[in-house]
Amino acid sequence: MPNLLKTLSVAATLMLASLPMARGQGFAGAFLAAKSANIANDYAGAAYYYTQALAGDPDNGPIMQGAMFAYVASGDLPAGAAIARRMAVAGFTDEYAQTVLVAQAFGGQDYEAALRLLADADFDFNPLVRQLVSGWSLTGMGLPEAGIKAFTEETGNEAITSFGLYNKGLALAYAGDFSAAEAVFATGEAYVNRGALLAHAQILAELGRADEAFALMTAGPGGSLTDRESDALRVALDEGKPVGFARVTSPQDGVAEIFLVLGDALNGDDSKRLGLLYARLAQFLQPENAEALLLIGDILTGQEQYDLALKAYDAVPEASPLALNAKIGKALNLQQNGKLDEAITTLRAALEIEPDSISLWQSLGDVLRRNHQPEEARMAYTSAIDLLPDPDIPAAWRLYYARAVVEHRAEDWPAAEADFRQALKLNPGQPDVLNYLGYSLVERREKLGEALEMIEEAVAAKPESGAIADSLGWVYYRLGRYEEAEAAMEIAVQLLPVDPIISDHYGDVLWMVDRKREARFQWRRALSYGPEEADAARIRDKLARGLDAVLADE
Repeated sequence: MPNLLKTLSVAATLMLASLPMARGQGFAGAFLAAKSANIANDYAGAAYYYTQALAGDPDNGPIMQGAMFAYVASGDLPAGAAIARRMAVAGFTDEYAQTVLVAQAFGGQDYEAALRLLADADFDFNPLVRQLVSGWSLTGMGLPEAGIKAFTEETGNEAITSFGLYNKGLALAYAGDFSAAEAVFATGEAYVNRGALLAHAQILAELGRADEAFALMTAGPGGSLTDRESDALRVALDEGKPVGFARVTSPQDGVAEIFLVLGDALNGDDSKRLGLLYARLAQFLQPENAEALLLIGDILTGQEQYDLALKAYDAVPEASPLALNAKIGKALNLQQNGKLDEAITTLRAALEIEPDSISLWQSLGDVLRRNHQPEEARMAYTSAIDLLPDPDIPAAWRLYYARAVVEHRAEDWPAAEADFRQALKLNPGQPDVLNYLGYSLVERREKLGEALEMIEEAVAAKPESGAIADSLGWVYYRLGRYEEAEAAMEIAVQLLPVDPIISDHYGDVLWMVDRKREARFQWRRALSYGPEEADAARIRDKLARGLDAVLADE
């Protein structure tokens, strides 16, 4: 597929719109292909086909809207802005197209143009964008007092008030008035995100109050930040190194922070695409903004746009304190894309640089486990556990649980059981641990009473889990309580209707309650869902001879 994303300009857009494409089959085919690509979050494909569709219907507002979004989501804001301008000329009003034009104006330091765009009453901007970006427009125009007034204009919206204070503090620090900026942050009302805490610490350091800055980042609210940028700031403050105020060095930085805050806030199941749009606007204004790039990479990975996500992770500067996060994100991307060997290589390379990173060792263990390398995964998890400052840290339950899983697969049951129980000690009642340990005990026909209690507790905590409902049915089966097993398995099959293990188990239970025809039906279903070969062979044996004969042999 030709990649127009790197080359499309205003002139190219207008040229494509004038191509003699028929409005019949050619337009319909391009439009349908664009819609399909858009639904699949294939932004590069959507941009290409929407552009082709525009050649057949150049004034179609929804098609222009789709093309504009696809280009911005792909990382080509100039091409998206070109289409946004066409939308404005055509009289098709769209808040997000206008926001793209505002970002482009800021990128070109045309603050007056940005202010005019924001003041246009025909566009229903996000109120936070309109107010705060207007403040930075005025600041960029050399009107700092007007900018401060815009930041703090009363709207009755508590969130806008808090973010307005945050931006007021940033603007004062940008102007060099650190005393006034510190007074804004000192109340705590501007602590809207991690950026506010980092900015306050930098401002305190600029005022020669490094001890207070260090206290803020350790005993104060900044102590909850666990990212490497925060760690680097603590080290610099503790060692008396110069910190400097780098959170905002231009009006563009201030607007990028606004877009980044919105992008992060909108990164939910129902609004990831909008979160991506704002993150891309932040990236446009700050191409090396590690937070924006990580957010973009994470959203695109979740949308299975792996190549675009990798470009975002690779764009994080190596010198950034968040470069390690980018490597972890890249490895997760490769893992989800089935490129496990590349993911392992990426993580091992990162570990050569950061051998004491618990998160890297844990991520490596996760990928090795998925790559069917249990012994290597066990070593990786052990390396992570050995780095723990305290083996009884509650958050470490995940490490013990993960190591227990690979120990179980490596048939080292004593070690696995010990780690499962350590995980439960650190996180009592954790349903996944209760289920795995309980189910394993059932399979080993050990401590069935305790196993039942564990699985019943897991079901109560996570009733929507088909896997846990299956475990409950299976422990009832092992205890010979077949009618209770049948009821539990019916729920499990409803929750996970295409799982080979659950269908197989359901068949066994149905056989025991003398519903043999239905049992065979479930076994056939299990075979159709692609079970592992050992399980498939046993299912075929049950279909041929019946469960009683198979159990007698076993």
